[in-house]
Amino acid sequence: MTPASGSHAMHTRSRVYALVLRWLFAMLPVIGLAADSASSPPRFEGVASCASSLCHGSARPLSGHAVLQNEYVTWSQFDPHANAYRVLLEARSRRIAEQMGIGPAHKAPQCLACHAEVVPATRRGARHQLSDGIGCESCHGAAERWLPTHHQSPAVSHADNLARGLVALEQPNVRALVCTGCHVGDRNRFANHAMMAAGHPRLVFDLETYSELWRTSGGREHYRKRSAPPPAVWVAGILSATRRQFELLDAHAARSARADFSVYACHTCHRDLRVAAFGAAPAADSRAADPLAGAPGELRMQDGQLRLLLVVADALQLDSRELIAATRRLQVALNRDPGHLPVALREARQQLDALEAALTRRAWSTRDSREVLNVLLRAARSGAFPDPAAAEQAAMGLVMLLAELDLDRSRSAQIDALFATLRDDNAFDGRRFARVLEQIEKSAASR
Repeated sequence: MTPASGSHAMHTRSRVYALVLRWLFAMLPVIGLAADSASSPPRFEGVASCASSLCHGSARPLSGHAVLQNEYVTWSQFDPHANAYRVLLEARSRRIAEQMGIGPAHKAPQCLACHAEVVPATRRGARHQLSDGIGCESCHGAAERWLPTHHQSPAVSHADNLARGLVALEQPNVRALVCTGCHVGDRNRFANHAMMAAGHPRLVFDLETYSELWRTSGGREHYRKRSAPPPAVWVAGILSATRRQFELLDAHAARSARADFSVYACHTCHRDLRVAAFGAAPAADSRAADPLAGAPGELRMQDGQLRLLLVVADALQLDSRELIAATRRLQVALNRDPGHLPVALREARQQLDALEAALTRRAWSTRDSREVLNVLLRAARSGAFPDPAAAEQAAMGLVMLLAELDLDRSRSAQIDALFATLRDDNAFDGRRFARVLEQIEKSAASR
């Protein structure tokens, strides 16, 4: 891809992702991230330490610089992360906390874990405030050691700042690990079934889509540099989210004989009693068509990301049979043999590691993106993403690939129609979803 075409692709992607915003923020009113729970010596200095007009508080972006220096203004005025704590004071959060009996939401540890920068008092700098929500250091790392030097390039290198605690967010796998800690969950931060039943929105996440929406919050760029092509960022997010799901299963296996219901696909249970409640169009042999299909009545783990991973492997001709077999054994353990869950998890992780190694060695080409798009369209149209949560993961990946291949032109109405099918879980119709996909597939094939 030439620099000119790359610039056009970025402009195109920002334009296309704007179509996702209405759907995304209806589904997930608050995007929450928090610092990793692992303790470390440096202090968190607070967002005010970055807010000077000579630092990141400039009223307008600087031209000719990779660092815009208006990042604080963009965060405070446009970034949903800045509202993460304040939303805990709203009526909806109060109702959720009251139903759960956990006291005020803005004081409850299970809420603050992802809605604020929770650190011990000994690690809070003079300007650190819990009410700042998800600020700079939630993602970039505790700033005490790198804050005084991170602007002194080239005298102080990026590697020097990383050694002082700056987080390498430019690396997709690192960013994915940070983001999925809250957007999927980890051993210490988890939107459990009680929260969901009390009214917390179910979690939605796609690393490339969310990175792009965050990067251009309110039409204001947060950064200009990109260190990896969008498909590579997308796959890094899929891998990390799948790994986090395994981590949640492992955590529950250690705590209880039965996993919390939130580790299962919500729509396995939350559907009406019709067999085809979501309007899916099953093949003659639905079990053969769906490699992750379980026995009738079996609860399915949250597998939207994993299903995407299998599509990518299929498109790139990577062998995923052992991962599929390990996932089936994991499903059986979850449903009928909890004593076997640790072994099944270990096997699934090993197969995920093997597939990850093959994917990370790959240099993404335009041909790869085109093939993944084609396979993803066919898979989604045939029912490989059988519920609203899985379907929305497929939709976000499709938008990214269409934009990356510059196939989004004149397809805004189709893309809008695609996300219209996902606005209401209760009204989701798999047949309608498939019809929109068929239109996109036909128009993409004509190019």
